[in-house]
Amino acid sequence: MFIFQCNYALFKIKVVNKTTPLLFEGLSSSDGWDALCKALVDDCNQEGELTLVHPKVASKKYERRHVLPACYGFASLTVGRYQTNNDFASVMINLASQNYPPYMVVMNYKKAFPNPNVLTSMMANALNSKMDNTEVTFEPWVPAEGEKVCWGADCIGTFAVCNKASTDVEKKTFGYEQVKKKLAKRKTDDFREYICHKDKDLVIRLIREAVKNLKGSKDIARVIRFLQDKKVITRPTFLAFISEFKELEGKISVSRFNYYTNPVNSPYDNDPQYDGLYETFGALITT
Repeated sequence: MFIFQCNYALFKIKVVNKTTPLLFEGLSSSDGWDALCKALVDDCNQEGELTLVHPKVASKKYERRHVLPACYGFASLTVGRYQTNNDFASVMINLASQNYPPYMVVMNYKKAFPNPNVLTSMMANALNSKMDNTEVTFEPWVPAEGEKVCWGADCIGTFAVCNKASTDVEKKTFGYEQVKKKLAKRKTDDFREYICHKDKDLVIRLIREAVKNLKGSKDIARVIRFLQDKKVITRPTFLAFISEFKELEGKISVSRFNYYTNPVNSPYDNDPQYDGLYETFGALITT
């Protein structure tokens, strides 16, 4: 499998089951994801092929060709009219990512689709026509300033894990199982639920003291990231954080908070201020 990064666009995948309430980060009940997984696998197996039509020009029809056998966690295909060389875009759908919410990446699309939103609209329409009571959308994913999304390595890693499955059943259900685990571990908006230390009041008091005079996103998030790294807390949602520390509302954005607290990123390497937090929180660190 080759990953080309000549030009690409990222899209977060949102799935909503119309008969059940939204749970978190655009993820609805697992049966909505199951419907999406099945539509992709059926298309790969030619049991219910997707019909791709230009959203504004009905006479323009496109083909899709699966590059790799689709499993429930990962799909790799090309979409185009194939009338000239390179008249297609490469598409990877990663539902089982270990580092990011479910997403799609469209690569090398400019010859076939000057606007990648045309392709995503076709994909959404085709998939939605195969799913009852379920709607999938692809929302442009623009990383925050300084945020590095390592989608190439992530896609390769997902495919490798899927491919290591010992049986065909495991390969087909890998991604779906990951989605179910995310649903089972639905994140709460109660900050206290993320505190691992037995004295939750002490942790909150020390955090409030540490951030009370801070203004920048990086400085505020440094405190949370430090406590995450030291296993005093687990990574909280932005809503949980800002609900507990209402005085910080407007001083830090959700995108910056998510970037700085994401374990994949390393914004505090060789940071004296990060190391200085031992003085404040040393009594909480047990390992």
